[in-house]
Amino acid sequence: MKRLYFLLIVLAVAGCRRGISDEDEIRDLLESDPLFQVTSTFSGKPTTGSFRSTMGPQNWYRYIFPDSVVKTHNITVVGDSAFVRALWTFKGQFRIITGISGDTFTYVAKPLYDKAERNAIFKKIRRRWRLVKITGVKFSPVSGTVSFTIDSVVINGSSSGKKTFTDPLNTFLDTSQIFYQAGEMVDVKVYLRPTSSAYGYIHYWNNSYHRDAMVVDTVYMVREFSMPSTTTRKNLIADVITRPSFDTSNAEYLYEAWGFPYLVR
Repeated sequence: MKRLYFLLIVLAVAGCRRGISDEDEIRDLLESDPLFQVTSTFSGKPTTGSFRSTMGPQNWYRYIFPDSVVKTHNITVVGDSAFVRALWTFKGQFRIITGISGDTFTYVAKPLYDKAERNAIFKKIRRRWRLVKITGVKFSPVSGTVSFTIDSVVINGSSSGKKTFTDPLNTFLDTSQIFYQAGEMVDVKVYLRPTSSAYGYIHYWNNSYHRDAMVVDTVYMVREFSMPSTTTRKNLIADVITRPSFDTSNAEYLYEAWGFPYLVR
C-alpha cells in the first residue's frame, strides 16, 4: 500500500511537470537565479558614488523606476540544449546630489534609459534544465554615443588566477569557472579605448556593494575588492561613466559597464 501511495505521488508530480513547457521551466530558473537579477542591483542610493571634481566630492546614484523594467528572454530549444538571450530595458534617473542636510538631500536628475544584455546555455540533465554556461553582462544606454569603449577587463585573484575578458557577450563561462574564497582580495583592471584622452569615471560595484571610484586620465584603473564572507553567486561590474555626465548642466548621461559572474565557495 505504501509503495502504491508513493507511486501515485511520483506520477502526480510527473503529470504536473508535463504541463510545463521547456521554455517556461527555463524562465522560472532565470527568475530565481541571482546572476540574472541585474537591474535590482544597478540602482544605488545617495552615497553610491563620489566623483571628485574641482568643486569637491559629488555624490551620485542611479534610480530605476520600478515599473519601467522590461525583461525579454529569447529561448531557443534544440533537443536537450537551450540557448538564451536575455535583454532588460529600464528607465529612471541619474541623480547628482547638490545638497545634503541631515536625512534630506537635493539633486539634479538626468533621464536614464538603459539596457542590459546577457546570454546563457542550458542543458537538460536527468529531465531537469540546468544552467551550464553563462556570458558576462553588458550595460549601456539605449541611445547615445559614448566617447570611449571598454577594451578589456582583467580580474586577478589567487583562487582562479588571472582572467582577461574582451567580449562580454560572446565569452561563455562555466558557472563555477570564476571562484573565490570568502574574504579573498581580488584586483580588477579596466582598459579603455581610445588611449589618448581622459575618459571619465570608473566605478566598480559588486551587486549592492560599491567601491569608491576615481577619475581616469590613463589607459586603465585598478581597484581591489574583498569578496563576500559567505557562499554566494554574484556579478562583479566595471562601470565607466563620462565626465560630462556629472555636470549639473544639460550634458547627456552616458556610460558603458561590463559585468562577470563569480562564485564564492
